[in-house]
Amino acid sequence: MGAPELLIVLAILLLILGATRIPKLARSLGESRKEFKKGMKDEASPEGPCPFCGAQVAEDNKFCPSCGRSAADIIAEKGNPTSRSA
Repeated sequence: MGAPELLIVLAILLLILGATRIPKLARSLGESRKEFKKGMKDEASPEGPCPFCGAQVAEDNKFCPSCGRSAADIIAEKGNPTSRSA
């Protein structure tokens, strides 16, 4: 998509949405992007008891030292409301 096509699309958006809505829309998109990035950064840690075997898992471990499950599996199981308890 070249510059002329982009200008045409922006002109059509300006006509449809109006000059007052575009800044509000851009602000809303920026806030949504910021919240999304914040959510991606806030990762859960596997620290605590393993839901599969009950062994203690340190925060920096990538696997359970007892059963060998990955940190991703442990975090997913802890987030699962129907998780089984050891």
